[in-house]
Amino acid sequence: MPDGWQRVPLVGSAGELRAPGEVADTLGREGGSSSLLLIGHRFGSIAPYARLLCAHLERLGRPWAVEADLDGASDAALLRTARASGCRALVIGPDPDPLRRAATGATDPVALRATAALLRRIRRIGLATIVHLRLGCDGDDAGVFGDAVRLGVAGRVSFPRLEAAVPERDDVRRGIDWAERTLHSHGAIWRRAGLRPNLLVANYQSRRRVAATPRALPTIAMRLARAVARPIRIRERVRFVSTLATAVQASGEHVRTAWLRARAVRDETVAALVVRLDGAIDVHAAKKLASRIRRTIGKTQERIVIDLAGVEQVSLTVLTRFLDENAGRLGDLRGRLAFRNLRPALDALRRNLGGMLPNAAILEHGLEEAS
Repeated sequence: MPDGWQRVPLVGSAGELRAPGEVADTLGREGGSSSLLLIGHRFGSIAPYARLLCAHLERLGRPWAVEADLDGASDAALLRTARASGCRALVIGPDPDPLRRAATGATDPVALRATAALLRRIRRIGLATIVHLRLGCDGDDAGVFGDAVRLGVAGRVSFPRLEAAVPERDDVRRGIDWAERTLHSHGAIWRRAGLRPNLLVANYQSRRRVAATPRALPTIAMRLARAVARPIRIRERVRFVSTLATAVQASGEHVRTAWLRARAVRDETVAALVVRLDGAIDVHAAKKLASRIRRTIGKTQERIVIDLAGVEQVSLTVLTRFLDENAGRLGDLRGRLAFRNLRPALDALRRNLGGMLPNAAILEHGLEEAS
C-alpha cells in the first residue's frame, strides 16, 4: 500500500471482531483525512458484517482499502457496495494462497485461469488489487515465478508484491528479481494498469526501483520449467501397463484422455535439475518431453534427474520400441541422466506383466538411480 495509509485493525486485543459502528465512531472522534487500511479480518468472509462495515464507513467519507481473500471477493454485489462506500482497493494474499497451489506445490493451470478471471472482475468493478505472493516455498518448482507473472498480467493486478519464502536461496532471489522485472516491463504495466493515471504513475515509480537493481536472468531451471509446463496428451491406442503394484493393466481405451505432466526444480542436494512426471507415458510423450529438455539445457553440462513417482501408466511401446531406438543415447547420458523412484515402478511393471519386463537390462543396469 502507498505510504501514509492509516492501518485500522478490525479485531480487538482479545481477538474479538470489532463492531463496524465502533470502528467508524473511533475514527470519527480521532478525525483526520488520510486513507484507511483495514486489517486483521478478511473482507467478505462474513457477508452481513462486510455490508454493515460499508454502511458505517460511508459516513466517514474517507477512501479505504481492506484485506480480503479470493473466495470473499467473488460476491460482485458486495464489491459494488464497498466501492460506493469509499473502498478503493483489496489486499489479497499471501494467505490464503492466490496461486492456489496444491499441497505438492503444483499450480493448477485451470485454477490459475479462474483466479485471473476473478481478479479482472474485481478491476472492472473499479477496485484496485494488491496481490501478495510468497514464492520459493517447499514443493514449488522453478515455474512458480512464471506462474506469478502470468497471474499478475492476466489478472490485471494493480500492484503485485512478490516475497521470497527462503530469501537466502540464490535461485529464489534470482527468480523473484526476474519476475519483478517482467511484471514491470512497459507492456506488462500497461496491461495491468490500463488507462488509469494513478496506477500508471505508481507502477512506473516501481519500475524505476526495479530497473536500478542488477538484471537477473532466468535460471536454467526456470527455463526448463517453462519448457515442460505444457501437458502432453497421450496419443497411442495401444496396451498400457500400470506402475501401481495393486492395479491391473489398462488398455488404450482407458487412457484416451490421459496426459503427461512435468514440473522442474533445482535440487541442490543432488546438484541436478529434477523433472517430476505425473500421469501416463507413451512414445509420443516420451519423445516430446526429451526434445523439450534437450532444447532447454542445450550443450550445458547440467545433470538431469527424472522423478517417476507420479507416473501411473506406461505404454508397452515405451518399454520396447522407444528403449530399443534410444539405447545408445541413454548409455551416452550415463553420469548426466539419473532416475528417482525407478525401482518401485519397474517392480510394479514386472508384476503386472507376469514377471516379464522388456529391455530390463537397459533400465536396470544402464541408468543410475538418484537418491
